[in-house]
Amino acid sequence: MSTRRQFLAGAAVLAGASVVKAVPAFAWDFTMDKGIIYTDSQLGMWEGKQATHVPLVETNDMEVVVTTPHPMSEEHYIVRHTIVAEDGEVVHSKTLTWKDDPISKAVLKKKGKYLATSFCNLHDMWVKEFML
Repeated sequence: MSTRRQFLAGAAVLAGASVVKAVPAFAWDFTMDKGIIYTDSQLGMWEGKQATHVPLVETNDMEVVVTTPHPMSEEHYIVRHTIVAEDGEVVHSKTLTWKDDPISKAVLKKKGKYLATSFCNLHDMWVKEFML
């Protein structure tokens, strides 16, 4: 990978897949001592950043819209959105550039419990659980 941005995008994909796959499907408690994953209730070292980093999820039947209310600049932006099913399957992902709006849309195939992730190039991975 020739640039830092490409490296971060690749790392986000691998981190998202490996962390979610490593957690059993029944274990949705992402409490981690090292501060790898953040939520609206687990802020770790990024306390005060949740308003612009926790993904917002809107659902309408099987349609899902993930938005991160984060300003996008070349130095600081949302790199990727991912939706992961309860069984660990990545059912949607979108890699973003700093020029994109941090919004992604998906039509999912089945009802159930999901995680939406938002990865910031400076403030790590943020997760929001939702039901469809």
